[in-house]
Amino acid sequence: MSNFIGRDEEFSALQKLYNKNAFQMVVIFGRRRIGKTTLVNKFIEKNKCKSVSFISTEMTESELLLRMGKDVLESLAPNLSDKMKFDSFDSIFDFLAGVAEKEKMVFVIDEYPYLAKACPYMNSLIQKYIDTKWKNTKLYFVLLGSLVSFMREEVLGANAPLHGRANLEFKLNAFGYKETALFVPSYNPEEKAVVYGLTGGVAKYLEQFDDSIPLEDNIKELFFSRNAFFSDEQIKTVITGEKSNPVAYNSIIDAIANGKTKYNEIQSATGMSDISFCLKNLMAAEIVERRETPKPYYHISDSMVNFYFRYVLPGASLVNSGKGFTYYDHKVKQNLHEFMGAVFENIAKEYILTHVGTRKIPVFVTDIGEYQNSVKIGKETKSIEIDLLGMDGKNMVLAGECKFKSEKFGKEDYENFMEKIQYLPGKNIKAMLFSLSGFTEYVVENARDCKLVSLDEMYK
Repeated sequence: MSNFIGRDEEFSALQKLYNKNAFQMVVIFGRRRIGKTTLVNKFIEKNKCKSVSFISTEMTESELLLRMGKDVLESLAPNLSDKMKFDSFDSIFDFLAGVAEKEKMVFVIDEYPYLAKACPYMNSLIQKYIDTKWKNTKLYFVLLGSLVSFMREEVLGANAPLHGRANLEFKLNAFGYKETALFVPSYNPEEKAVVYGLTGGVAKYLEQFDDSIPLEDNIKELFFSRNAFFSDEQIKTVITGEKSNPVAYNSIIDAIANGKTKYNEIQSATGMSDISFCLKNLMAAEIVERRETPKPYYHISDSMVNFYFRYVLPGASLVNSGKGFTYYDHKVKQNLHEFMGAVFENIAKEYILTHVGTRKIPVFVTDIGEYQNSVKIGKETKSIEIDLLGMDGKNMVLAGECKFKSEKFGKEDYENFMEKIQYLPGKNIKAMLFSLSGFTEYVVENARDCKLVSLDEMYK
């Protein structure tokens, strides 16, 4: 169990189910590289249980049958691996039932959507075995999937054959900012926050950072070297996944990264006649999100992808020619705080929701988002933007401002924010100010009705 970070709640749920002496089914889904396989492998390792882990890939039905059969025999009956061959998935599932009747065992199908797509009858076949031969065994059956929409609709959906069969089902999310910090304990709070921004809390990305060396060295090696982990090929895999026409998806991401955030702007920038299908897929993959403001717009929610398209891709020629470090020093380094602006808002949002109901939050909040609107002041129209707007049901109760910059949160920042709050259509709205570098004496003395939170405080 060494070097296994976080996931305490998920691990506990898996263990509680495993301790029951009966058939159990678990479904875990979530985007690629989030840590699904690692979680289950560590669970199996801790329990020292008999297990079979089969990883599906894009293969034909016959190839998948051959590989699953081989994995089952090598794991459960290695002495038979050269003497026996399964001729159907039914025969494999029968074999598993025979073993699990006598002792507890774990059977994992990783990347299940590949198997289900190659064998359209698989959902119904598994349903049959759960309802008949497996139900009286000690089999602990686990399905993992990175294609979130498929797992939700084709596995867990109300009309799916496997609906209602799972004893435990959950989506594995990226690590929050506090859990992310556990991967780089030697860094200071600002450096930990930047690592969170560059990885989005994705486990596989976090594993690439080495906190025994300066953060800047990590950034240069991982993003701006010729053999960078976050390469063009890596990004293509993240964005396109199983989607066809990768150029279209890359074009949409590039347009949003370069400030074309409205639907019509994205469509014009890409030159595509219809972007709705691609946008839907990108949102399902949690790479892009639609922000529901009076004028809806699209935002790159995957902060690693956002950083790559905004700051790495424009210097791709220099990176490929071995001048990536120079490019970083001259064009990227000074923009890190700007990039972290939106990330810091997410950190502040997580801080608020984590501490709701404690003395750290001045009011009770059920949801939190952003606020954008325009108000008429005489003959002029004033744009009002609030970083964080906390709601208690339908009531506005909290407004927050976030500043991720080297300078302290000062008088001008404070007065501008307090003016904006006046135009919110709510009463007795509490204010919270979040700052990377703390607050000036003026703000501390005058913002007595505001909750002041520094980045250092957020990591305590």
